[in-house]
Amino acid sequence: MKGYVTRLTHIILCSPSLSVMLESTTHWHVQSAWSKAGVGTNIVLELKTPSPLESDHDRHANNNVSKKRSRARIAFDMGATPCFDDAIPAKYVFLSHGHIDHVGALFSHARAHAVSCGGEAPTYFVPAQLLPQIEQCRNAMSLIDSFTIAKKSDDKYSTNNVKSEGRENLLKMKLIPVKPGDEFPLKGITYGSKTNFFMRAFEVDHAGHAALGYIIGSRTKAAGLKPEYQHLNGAAIRELVQSGITVQADPVEKIEVAYSGDTCARGLMKKECLRSPKDDVLDSEDQHLLKSAAYLDQAFQAEMLICELTFLDSSEDETQRRRSEDRGHLHITDLHDIFASHGQLNKHSDARCILFYHLSGRYAPASRALDYICAGLPLEIRNSCHVAIKSLFSDREKLSNDGLAALIESNGCISIEDYLRWRENNKSADEVCRN
Repeated sequence: MKGYVTRLTHIILCSPSLSVMLESTTHWHVQSAWSKAGVGTNIVLELKTPSPLESDHDRHANNNVSKKRSRARIAFDMGATPCFDDAIPAKYVFLSHGHIDHVGALFSHARAHAVSCGGEAPTYFVPAQLLPQIEQCRNAMSLIDSFTIAKKSDDKYSTNNVKSEGRENLLKMKLIPVKPGDEFPLKGITYGSKTNFFMRAFEVDHAGHAALGYIIGSRTKAAGLKPEYQHLNGAAIRELVQSGITVQADPVEKIEVAYSGDTCARGLMKKECLRSPKDDVLDSEDQHLLKSAAYLDQAFQAEMLICELTFLDSSEDETQRRRSEDRGHLHITDLHDIFASHGQLNKHSDARCILFYHLSGRYAPASRALDYICAGLPLEIRNSCHVAIKSLFSDREKLSNDGLAALIESNGCISIEDYLRWRENNKSADEVCRN
């Protein structure tokens, strides 16, 4: 009987993740996610393959692209992390702010991408205030990279007649300054013949640092006419088109991915627009701020929200909690008010995903951090939550045969529901064995 229980326990605990993989959207999935506060952050998304239900034309278009190059990838932040190889093909990189743990591998990425992708220069979206500093760093890194020493003397031990030389070798980087409220098309990334993608930026609050959050959305051409023209005959439609009127149905827009960047709770709370949004009343800066507020709200409607979460202990007193705000980071007790402000605690959707990243290493190992998260998460969102946890796994947890490591997806994330199920099964198995 004891042998049977042991085998049954092993089957339960070592089974792969039981929940549906939710680290994905209509068109994107999380290829890899590695993040530890103060050490490094890099989140890589990859474009999905076309579905069998797509038209033959779309499948043919995607197949032609796949023969030339692998599926498109994009990356949020470029810290020095173990998933750097996954980030190398990323055509677009979205930098949330300038801290070293988020930009430490930036210039390595530019060089590696050019070498691996036929000399193509990747595009980097950066907070506008940081552009001069990043350009200075790019110039300095280019100079270091091309620095050589030429010796005129035949005496290899001589230090005379030595001069330094440098070849022109500016790192290939398209640097795009971004302000809150900006929108840019992601040119060169398409899904079939009908779907294109765009980026939107919104303002967050990272203790005074220039910082942004980002949205990735899609626009898919709709078939047919606008509802108001559907009753017209062909001649009437042609007459409207010839007069310059757009009769085709508007593209279908989806907000697929949102990335918070590093921010305290104040940066993610819903912004109430107190002034008129009319264009003739507001100047350009005000219009951008209104758009930023709208984009922030869209972020909480996204199919997948990638949200920082640094401080995890919900039992800490108010003084300790204030430290998170002073440092520009989220505390787990902030989540209830943030999601409530966007009306997200009275909704339930199995299609959405919330992926937390940027855990502090002070809560390691992984099981300890996950216990803190389970204790502090609002129950209304718990079934949607995943965590980028790989950075906190201890050697002991990696080698243990208790089944926890099997719950980690290949991208480094774990489902909270899976972890709770594993923890309960592990507890029940221990009780059975003791009896």
